Amino acid sequence: MKLNSFIAATGLVIGGCVLFSSCIERHDYNVAPNNNNNTNNTNNQYFFDEEFNGSDNYGWSFTDAADSAYASITGGSYQYVDYSALKSNMSFVNTGANVQSNFTVTTRVKSNNQIALIFGASATSSGYAFYIDTAGNYSLYQEGSNGNASIPIIPYTQDSLYAHKNDWNILELDQTNGVWSAYINGTQVFTMAARALSGPGFGYKILPATTGYADYLVVRND
Repeated sequence: MKLNSFIAATGLVIGGCVLFSSCIERHDYNVAPNNNNNTNNTNNQYFFDEEFNGSDNYGWSFTDAADSAYASITGGSYQYVDYSALKSNMSFVNTGANVQSNFTVTTRVKSNNQIALIFGASATSSGYAFYIDTAGNYSLYQEGSNGNASIPIIPYTQDSLYAHKNDWNILELDQTNGVWSAYINGTQVFTMAARALSGPGFGYKILPATTGYADYLVVRND
């Protein structure tokens, strides 16, 4: 299983509950950010921008024969493949963002099964996973640490109105004044009280027998 800047984790279960709010739309999200492999810290704002269309500056690429998984930056996107029938796979990097403050993370992803945006990971915690599958269902899990299984926070929930089935979707997670708000293609799908995050690790998780892609990953502190 991929170990990239921090640690990897696996496992999923079903259950959980949350306050949903699925009718709020955002009109300020950027479908295709312009920067490339860039970090910038000016005027109390921090940006991490990975476009996956240049050199692998953060060590995203790997091959893991034991887990039948590999990943590479190919054709302007991050390709992540897991041929395993049993094990999920995770890859994330240290973005340098301050996750104790307000932040926003945005990515554009697609897969042939299920793919998740990982946020708030560190050397001691695999953070949280905001999943979307090919049918347009989404969920939120606290990822396991030290071999523990993932914990469901939001069970799989259908979002057929806003999610694109079998296609690219833009996922966004905002942490503002102690509240998490999550968006799919610019429309809010849930909001809840923020939980403590261990570190500035952001990346992706895919389930067994999944090929996933990411077009960009942008993290900013406001």
